[in-house]
Amino acid sequence: MDIQATAISYKNQAILIQGPAGIGKTTLALSLIEKGAVLLGDDVVEIFIKNNKLFCKAKEKLKGVVEVKGLGLIRGFKVSKPVPVLCVIRLQKKHSERLPKQRTVLLHNKKIPVFNFCACNLSEISVLYAIRTLMGEFTLLKE
Repeated sequence: MDIQATAISYKNQAILIQGPAGIGKTTLALSLIEKGAVLLGDDVVEIFIKNNKLFCKAKEKLKGVVEVKGLGLIRGFKVSKPVPVLCVIRLQKKHSERLPKQRTVLLHNKKIPVFNFCACNLSEISVLYAIRTLMGEFTLLKE
């Protein structure tokens, strides 16, 4: 199944970045790639079930291609092999809650954690710590 998202692989886990057109999905992905992530796909990726896990992979015709604002389509990015989906990062125009409740989205009947971030004051550091917390490197305190 195809899904509208820009996706990266971070420590062999897929991070799906979603949001309206022009909000900064690719810009966030490129920032994370500069910090060690690997491209899965820009704009549209394929998700599928394997061994009862949700996986993500690049669309063949878009493999290694990214649209960079002000530059256009560029090819040549290293592309990750298919990896399991860890979470969805949702970029939005409104400000995010300071201490949000954990949310999930259903993809292929699998519950996937979702983090909502305001694109207007987005820091890739916040996104990296959300990812690393899901990976168990940090513990999220409950009130």
